[in-house]
Amino acid sequence: MTIAPQIPEVPPPAAGPTGPPPLDGDHGDGGVIDHAVAEPVFVLSPEDRGRLRSRDVEVPRSRHRRTTAELAPPTDLAALVPPGLVTDLDRSRIGDRRAQAKSPNTVAGYAASWRRWCAWCAGRGASPVPAHPDLMPVYQQALAAYLAEADDTITGDGAPQFAESTLESWSAAIGYHFGQAGLPHPARSAIVAETMTGIRRRRAKDGVGPAKAAPLMADLLARIAGSIDSGAEGWKATVAARRDIALLVLGYAAGLRRSELVALWVGDVYRAGDTEDLYLLVRIRGSKRSPEAMEYVPVRRGEHALTCPWCALLRWLQVLAVFDRAVATTSRDPAAAGEQAIVRAFNNGTVPADVHVCDWDWPSFRRITEVALFRPLDRDGLPHDVAMTGRSVPNIVKRRAAQAGLAPAEVEQFSGHSLRSGAATQALVNRASLYEVARLLRHSDMRSTWAYDRRVPYAGDTAADRLGL
Repeated sequence: MTIAPQIPEVPPPAAGPTGPPPLDGDHGDGGVIDHAVAEPVFVLSPEDRGRLRSRDVEVPRSRHRRTTAELAPPTDLAALVPPGLVTDLDRSRIGDRRAQAKSPNTVAGYAASWRRWCAWCAGRGASPVPAHPDLMPVYQQALAAYLAEADDTITGDGAPQFAESTLESWSAAIGYHFGQAGLPHPARSAIVAETMTGIRRRRAKDGVGPAKAAPLMADLLARIAGSIDSGAEGWKATVAARRDIALLVLGYAAGLRRSELVALWVGDVYRAGDTEDLYLLVRIRGSKRSPEAMEYVPVRRGEHALTCPWCALLRWLQVLAVFDRAVATTSRDPAAAGEQAIVRAFNNGTVPADVHVCDWDWPSFRRITEVALFRPLDRDGLPHDVAMTGRSVPNIVKRRAAQAGLAPAEVEQFSGHSLRSGAATQALVNRASLYEVARLLRHSDMRSTWAYDRRVPYAGDTAADRLGL
C-alpha cells in the first residue's frame, strides 16, 4: 500500500544549544558527556510505551553516557591514503552503479517512506538518524513506536489504514537509509521484530488479513477479451483493443508481475525451439527475484484464438511494426505517416479474432531491442515511444472488466496482480503441482507460492477429502 500524501523533506534539527539539556552527568574535567547534547534523542511517551506493551513488547532501558576518551575521534589516516587511489571519476562511476542497484519504483517508494519518517522525527525534536551508534537502542524503540502508532491509525469503517506490507516497506526504507549512514538496520532488532509480530497477531485475532487482489480466472479473462474485441469500433479502438488483449493474455500466460510486463521490449519476446517443439520465450530483464540476472519464461500456444498468447501478441506487433516503420522513414510529419500506415493496414483487411494466426511470420522491426512492447496511446490513438507505467496495468484490468459487465464491487477487487494470481490459481484448479506453479511464478520459496492458492472451496484437493468418512 502506498502513502498518498507527499511529505516534504525535513532537515534534521540543529545540534548544540538548541537541543534539550543533558539528562544527567556533568561536563567538567574528565566528566561524562551525554549524547543528548550533541543529538536530540527520543523520549518515549507513556502512550508510546502503552502501544508497545499492548503488543507484548518489552521496552528496554538504554544508556547514552560515554566518557570523553571513548568519544574521541579516531586517528586521522587521510595522510596515509594515496591521493590517486580513488579519483573523482571513480566516485562518479560508483555512484552511477549504486543508483542502479534498485529499481526506479523501489527508489521512489523508499524516498516517500523516508520523507514520512523524517517528518515524524522532526515532530519529536530529533533527526532521522542517530549522531552516534550508541543511540541505536533509542532509535530502535522509536521505530517500534512509529509502527505501533501507524497500526493504531484506522479508517472510517474501523479497518487499519496501513497494510502490513506498507509498514514493512517503511521499515525497509528506513533501514536502507540507516545503512547508507553506516548504521545497523533498526528493524532487525528484537523490539521492532516483536512489535511487527504483535501487530500481525492482533490483526489476525481481529480477522483483519492482508489485502489480496482477486484472481482473474481463465473464463473471466476470455469474457473480458471477447468484450474488448466486440466493442472495438474504428481503427483507434482496434489499436487499443489489440494492445490491451495482448497485455492481459501475455501477462496471464507468463505469470508476470506488472513491473515485468511493462518493462518488456519487443526483442524480449521471440520464438524458440525446433519446428516440432516451438514455444514463445519471454525474457525478463531484472526481475524482482533476480534483479542482477535475466530470466526466461516459455509460453505455449493457446487453444482458443482470442486468448492465445501467440495470436494476441502477433496482432499487436503488427500494429507496432507498421507504425514504427512509417515513423522511421518519414521526416516531415511522422505521426501523420504512422496514422496513415495503420489505417491502410486495417483497410486491407483483418483476420477475425477467433481465427488463429500463430503460424504467420513475425513482423520485422528496425530497432527490435530498444522498442517498448506495451506503450501508452495518445489522444489520436497512436503509440508513444516510451513504455507505459506499472500503474497502467491495474487501470486497464479494471476498465476492461467494467466494460465486460462486471459489477463495481467485483471490479474493485481486481488489480494488476490479478493476472499473476489468477494464473497460479487456475493452474492449481487444473491440477498443476505446486512445484510447477512455483516454476511459472519463479518463486524460490514454496511458501510464497502457497499464498497464491485462492481456490474456494478447497474440496476435492485436500487430505481431508481422502479420509474415508
